[in-house]
Amino acid sequence: MCCYCINLMFGDIFKENPYASDFTKAVKIYSYISQRPLLLNLMRKFTNERNLVRPAKTRFATTFLTLHSFYLQKKNLRKLVLSNERKDNRYAKEAAGKETAKVLISPSFWNDDVQALKVGGLLIRVLHMVDGERKAPMGYLYEAVNRAKETIEASFERDVRKYEKVFKIIDSRWSNQLHLPLHAAGHPLNPHYFTRTLDMTLWIQRCGLDTINVLRSWSSIHRW
Repeated sequence: MCCYCINLMFGDIFKENPYASDFTKAVKIYSYISQRPLLLNLMRKFTNERNLVRPAKTRFATTFLTLHSFYLQKKNLRKLVLSNERKDNRYAKEAAGKETAKVLISPSFWNDDVQALKVGGLLIRVLHMVDGERKAPMGYLYEAVNRAKETIEASFERDVRKYEKVFKIIDSRWSNQLHLPLHAAGHPLNPHYFTRTLDMTLWIQRCGLDTINVLRSWSSIHRW
């Protein structure tokens, strides 16, 4: 349930611009290059045989890893576009080739890429946390989501315009599917945050008491 909800958050966010348009551009660039053997070999020469598209378990993880691969190869891809080897290539005169070069040297493409990585990276981190076999997700989830939001806010220097849509999506999915008493009750039971229980909100305290009462009622009904 936790992993499913985080994936839904990721999916909803990457349907919005600039995240959706940035990924679309990245896919178009890779598709254009990979369908032309000469360009593909040239790209591999500049990227040291590194692939730009990295498949993962989920479509949304694939989106993030692909954008991350582009970011890691930013300098090499720009060198490729500006190289005489590409300029002398017959594909450089194609309309799609010119558009590819235009995008790769455009600051806006790379700025959007960084913005997508700031948001996506934190959600991937939360996903790994709750999907781990050695950790009980419930005790970490409440704190993890709140920490992710705080980090997103700080990474955009508290410019609300840059993360307003993202927070609305996270809050919507969180409220409808995960913002439940049982998840909040697990927060003070998380040993990493145990010493911080004085900072718990009244809502978390109330959820803990409600959960205990439910469990007590269930126990009395199902007593052997």
